[in-house]
Amino acid sequence: MLKMMENNNQQMDNLTPEQRVKLLEDTFTQRREYWMNWITEMSKCLKHMDKLADLQVEIYSRRQEALENYHTLSNILAKRTKLYKERCAQIYNSLRPLKVSPGSTTFMYGTERAINDQIEAQLSSDKYIIDLTESQMSYMDGTIKTIDGIIYSINNRIKIEEIKIGR
Repeated sequence: MLKMMENNNQQMDNLTPEQRVKLLEDTFTQRREYWMNWITEMSKCLKHMDKLADLQVEIYSRRQEALENYHTLSNILAKRTKLYKERCAQIYNSLRPLKVSPGSTTFMYGTERAINDQIEAQLSSDKYIIDLTESQMSYMDGTIKTIDGIIYSINNRIKIEEIKIGR
């Protein structure tokens, strides 16, 4: 799903706004569950000294995966934001004030605020997708920090064991 969004916004655009939102919510929920479960499992492995070497390898490769995921989300966000702004401009231009005579302006929707309200209403799903993507990026940033914490814990766990055995 993330690669589809990154590589081809047109595929996403072929879905209804409700379908786009649902697909994205489901995908992000699955990804958060995946990372939460994985981190829980890795944290449990810290208890077992004999698993730390394998854990280190696993952690570093998953950290890279998390970084790739974060940057994919960043690309998606940039593309969706660009598209959102282009659509805002299109809608604004279709609703902008009409010049009736020199010096006088008539608003189809009364005021600039009414035009902005129309834009927000028409693009609410697009804005929600941007908000969801930002939220997922924030989650992934936190996940990367948690992984870094596990890496730090592994190193400290090894030092503690070395102290215990008198090295």
